[in-house]
Amino acid sequence: MGILIKELRIRNYKCYESLDVELNETSLLLGANNAGKTSLLEALELSFTRYKRISEELIFIKKDEVLNKDKEIIIDVLILPNEESFDEEWFNLFGTLIIEDDEKDRIALRTIIKYNQIKGEYDLEHKAMTEWPDSNDVLTFNDYNTQRVTSNILEAIPVFYLDAKRDITTEMGDKYSYWGKLVKDINLLPKDVEEIEKALNDINNDLVKNSEVLEHLSSSLNKITDVVDSEKRSVEINPVSRKIRDLNKGMEIRFNDKDSESFSIANQGMGTRSWATFLTLSAYIDWKLLEMKREEKPFHPLVLLEEPEAHLHPQAQRKIYSQMQKLVGQKLISTHSSIIAAQADLSSIIHVYKNGCSSSINNIAIEKLKSEEIRKIKEEVLKTRGDVLFADTLILCEGETEDQVLPIFFKEFFENEPFELGVNIISVGGFGNYKPFMTVARDLDIDVFILSDGERNVIKAVEKAFSNIFEGIENYKVDERVKFLPDHADFEKYLLKDGYRQEIVETIDEINETKNFINTYIETQQSRRGKRVETADTCQTCHQHIYSEQTMDYSGEEGFDKALLDWLSKNKTEYSSLIGNKILERKGADNIPTEIRNLFSQIASIKKYEISKKYRVFDIEEVEQ
Repeated sequence: MGILIKELRIRNYKCYESLDVELNETSLLLGANNAGKTSLLEALELSFTRYKRISEELIFIKKDEVLNKDKEIIIDVLILPNEESFDEEWFNLFGTLIIEDDEKDRIALRTIIKYNQIKGEYDLEHKAMTEWPDSNDVLTFNDYNTQRVTSNILEAIPVFYLDAKRDITTEMGDKYSYWGKLVKDINLLPKDVEEIEKALNDINNDLVKNSEVLEHLSSSLNKITDVVDSEKRSVEINPVSRKIRDLNKGMEIRFNDKDSESFSIANQGMGTRSWATFLTLSAYIDWKLLEMKREEKPFHPLVLLEEPEAHLHPQAQRKIYSQMQKLVGQKLISTHSSIIAAQADLSSIIHVYKNGCSSSINNIAIEKLKSEEIRKIKEEVLKTRGDVLFADTLILCEGETEDQVLPIFFKEFFENEPFELGVNIISVGGFGNYKPFMTVARDLDIDVFILSDGERNVIKAVEKAFSNIFEGIENYKVDERVKFLPDHADFEKYLLKDGYRQEIVETIDEINETKNFINTYIETQQSRRGKRVETADTCQTCHQHIYSEQTMDYSGEEGFDKALLDWLSKNKTEYSSLIGNKILERKGADNIPTEIRNLFSQIASIKKYEISKKYRVFDIEEVEQ
């Protein structure tokens, strides 16, 4: 396309006091509702809009701040050529606005919104800057090119905005929509117009002539000539438009099915109608591109899309993202879809979030990552758990059991589901898989807490990874963010040692509808051959470790617990959540295991979450003891 809008700077617009953001050919805005995604799209739209009514409500003000009429909105865009310098078409268009640079030529445009005392309203003005100022100098910079930013420049970078409420049936009734603009002139040759309109006239006459109702109505309406004084006038009924110029008013989209009659798109669901609106926009942009090429004019459409996934099922979301990628021009897309986010390049993701009274953005710092680390983030985070990109807080755990029971305990402790507080609880599938999740959380400013198994090698590995990733970040000490299970235990062993054997046994009995199921299991498995285990002895010939055949020993209390753990390891999916619910049947505050409760208390302290009164009292008692 020749150019790229590389950077956008916003000062004092809506929820943004100060924002600098780099853009790619496709940029993806992620974030919670009301984080500022739409405001960012609107600010970019204003940069290339000639006229727009501005209200003082668009000006950013801090809490308890009184609006000063002298306060201005500044929106700056940096435009770069795809090569070192602009090609001929863009060079001729920009002219003396081009800032020549040893590395790369550039265009720096500024949109200023300020109060006009004489008119009593806000003016919108576009100017070209003589240089791209430092970020700290944006508000004070006032060195402008004497050449105006012409309408030709703005027309060469048109903005196409589709909001989340799009509906093709509404678009078809609006002459200013992309559908209306595209079909207002169906562009037929004069001789074809004459021929078709003659045919339309014949069709109308035949319809009236062959319809008793229409002919009767026509005869009745023609009595109007008895009242109005003209014998030359007559009344016509036009079941079909007689003029080509009016055909667009009666246009409709119909779906054809080989096994049934066609039916209107108005009878389709919102997903189909939303998608049709997007495809209409795509058709319009392609048509404008052809026009601009014929006129040998430069053309760089700026496409702003809100929630393209609206009303679409997952497979359709994957397809529409592929179609968006093929759109001509530069795209800026806001989404709540983890499916779309998973398909995007990491470099294109812009995370939008509230930061006090203002909104801010951050990115995944891929320039600091090795190719293998990038691959792991794509494969292990985005493709499997892309919802982490929309979280406020992550609680990471290692295994399947924790993944199922932690949400149950969380709801009991905080009296809210995790998602209601913006919390995602994620099993990473092994202690070696924490790193990519922690990396994403660090770069996107998502709070992280970890419940980890307590084996010595696990503790060492997790502490090392955590310290490396969060080095130098305030309030990110291992002992405040990571809870290691005591006595070198994994989660299942910890539950047994913390006094929840009875609940586990009862759950297993209930599922198997057999009393003392584990005792029966022990009787069938006792003294049977188990897995071969590596010993410290080595072969004198090949020097490899010798493996020893093991027999199952479930004798005594220790053996009973071993049998429990062996059974659970084979059936975690079936038992985990049920064990959690069984533990909650306890009446006291110990219906949440101690280490889980301690982790939640630490989270509540850092995140300022409200916890259940029952557990607040329990924590106080523990401190006093």
